[in-house]
Amino acid sequence: MEEKITGNKGEWSEIYTLFKLLGDGRVYAGDADMNKMNLYYPILNVIRREAKKYEYEPKTDKRIIIIKEDGQKIAEIPVQRFVDEAKNLLTEIKTAKGDGAYEIPSAEAFMQEVKCTKLKAPSKDKADIHIVIHDTCTGMTPELGFSIKSQLGSASTLLNAGMTTNVRFRIRGIQDAQVIENINAISAHRDRMAAIY
Repeated sequence: MEEKITGNKGEWSEIYTLFKLLGDGRVYAGDADMNKMNLYYPILNVIRREAKKYEYEPKTDKRIIIIKEDGQKIAEIPVQRFVDEAKNLLTEIKTAKGDGAYEIPSAEAFMQEVKCTKLKAPSKDKADIHIVIHDTCTGMTPELGFSIKSQLGSASTLLNAGMTTNVRFRIRGIQDAQVIENINAISAHRDRMAAIY
């Protein structure tokens, strides 16, 4: 029996972003305040890496070709399916209760069809999704990586607190080596911060 896919609003937002981008076929530019500008870049390819790499290539005849990393075409899906699935998934994310993990069976069925087995990119990747765009001003076609931060659930964090997160800081004004050693010996972060202040 296959394991059900569950995720929180932020994790489901990564799949929503994939569906939405492929449905729209373009990425809009934004200003410094994250306002959508009247400038967009056509999407030539969306790359998603899970256990395998899959490429989603929009075609002019309103279909998306899914290509495995060995170059083999494995599916053709109408663009309208991505439009519809993105709309349905957004509704499900917005109406979900709480911030915990939950299933969305309808989205999971479409995910299987388009070869998505996970909600989020591997944690070792800095980018959640890679997009090849066509810059009509320069004629270039760069591959750009994006980190997806959803505002549909709890506020996204600046840092992901995990074993690989390493923050170093310097405290000025404490010169006594014994005081510093005592502070470093405190294991609870809140207690350590209280001792500093």
